[in-house]
Amino acid sequence: MKFILTAPSLLLAAALWAPPATASVRVYGEASSSGPQISVQVYADITSPAIVSHTFKVFYDPRQLQVAQANGNEAVWFFHNGTAVVPGPSPAQPTNGEVLFMGAHFDARDPHTGVTGNRTLLASLVFNRVNGSQATPGFELSIGRAGQFANFVAITGEVLEAQPGAVTLLAVQPTAGDLDLDGLQDRWEENAFGSIQGVFYSDDPDGDGVNNLGEQALGSDPNDPASNLSLTLRERNGRMVLSWPSAADRTYTVEAGNAPNRYKVLEEGIKATPPFNSMELEPGVLGANGFFRVRLDGAAPPANR
Repeated sequence: MKFILTAPSLLLAAALWAPPATASVRVYGEASSSGPQISVQVYADITSPAIVSHTFKVFYDPRQLQVAQANGNEAVWFFHNGTAVVPGPSPAQPTNGEVLFMGAHFDARDPHTGVTGNRTLLASLVFNRVNGSQATPGFELSIGRAGQFANFVAITGEVLEAQPGAVTLLAVQPTAGDLDLDGLQDRWEENAFGSIQGVFYSDDPDGDGVNNLGEQALGSDPNDPASNLSLTLRERNGRMVLSWPSAADRTYTVEAGNAPNRYKVLEEGIKATPPFNSMELEPGVLGANGFFRVRLDGAAPPANR
């Protein structure tokens, strides 16, 4: 008896005997700045089969930055013994200038699951500037403990960094619009000063007591001390009117009080009507309150009168 394998049969046999796919992991970071602090989020794009662990390092310059917070994403990377979550290893700093993260996803309730997906958060860090350093910080990523133990492991048990091209670690990129990570939008700096060079969030070029970060938030001119947020109270048609300079796309809250630092909200969610906003006070408001302030929603400090 003869057996003849046709081409479709050969293709089927090849498919049945194909080796399992290798997961791939692409690790990258994004940095942003509030001015005094720098935040870094580390993400991974993970293809199937899922992975169950990761270990990596974040490098920074300790002459410029000091770690304020370092946290793994415990919502995704955790140990569960079937009854409760068991704490995993905390981020470590083996030497000054690096942070080691070790994360795993082991769940006794469903031991055959792992983690896949794009833009999966691995970890977050917050740095303080050292001595007000104005240098643009840089960061690097690397395998956590190369050659010592498995760092990126798939649910199949495969050690991914041992497979060529399976693990890729990219650079930490600054957020779009703030390439020098000083907390100021590059476009705002260019419009105000002609360049992002030599400009810093804590500078106060017009000497009005509000730094560049505050001027950007207010929408005021950092080169004009008269453009800052201030309050004017005057009579108009027999009513008292509170006025202040405003800028597009801002929202304000007006507060009043009978003593400093004892304020209550008069009106909130007031949309800007540039170049000025005005609010007519109800009868009796002025008599009961000798202090007024306007707060830029989401920003501080307020302007007082």
